Amino acid sequence: MGEFLSVLLARDMSDGEKAIVGTNSDIQVAACNLARASHAPQLWWVSGPGGMTNPTEGIIRPAADAENIAVASSQFDLPMMIDFIDWQVHFFDFAILGALQVDRYGNINTVVVGDHAKPKLRGPGTVGISALTGLSKRFYIMMTRHDPGAFVEKVDFISGVGHMSGGTSRTDAGLPDGGPKLVVTPLGVFDFASETRAMQIKSLHPGVTPEEVNDATGFDLSGAANAPATAVPTDEELFVLRRTVDTTGVLAAKFPWPSQA
Repeated sequence: MGEFLSVLLARDMSDGEKAIVGTNSDIQVAACNLARASHAPQLWWVSGPGGMTNPTEGIIRPAADAENIAVASSQFDLPMMIDFIDWQVHFFDFAILGALQVDRYGNINTVVVGDHAKPKLRGPGTVGISALTGLSKRFYIMMTRHDPGAFVEKVDFISGVGHMSGGTSRTDAGLPDGGPKLVVTPLGVFDFASETRAMQIKSLHPGVTPEEVNDATGFDLSGAANAPATAVPTDEELFVLRRTVDTTGVLAAKFPWPSQA
């Protein structure tokens, strides 16, 4: 699953773009480095928590790992990172983010599941997510699980704004153009309808049925009946990923496909 999701994310990245990834980010790091090693050599990405740019060694580590410093092209200090993240509208072309919950309009929750005073689960908090979802040109949502607990009608806490309540509500609230472009999960790839901004099926992974993805989602999805199959990684994509980006097999070991039992 980790290899698959990395390839899907990398395919949508373009040469010369500027990106930012967060702490728990093996798949995101692999996606950026795969894009750089294949079709986007001038892609520039930075570790949000660590300030390292383009750390590349052929070994996948979380973006905040201090070992990335030695193999990075440069490093930003915290005040400079804050200036980029919090104040410069559209400085970053995209961010790649995970979440505890995602709703039908791509709002994400990384804070709490359940009542804020007595939560069922606590997450890492908002960190820089609020600014990145508000100010980046676009963001991707990467989820390693797809079930009704993760994909909900309305998130319990909005830590990152997506398309808010749909339609033009994001820009009506004074936010710049942007929001989530794609959601990638173990079941499929999803985008957002141009007018309603509701999440919809773009493609389903091979073997996944419309009934399965609808049962695993806590809100109605459109596009299931005519959804194409996701294009699987090519031999060339896997060759570059395994020989250049993830030479120690972190993705396959750490992120296998969920059990179907």
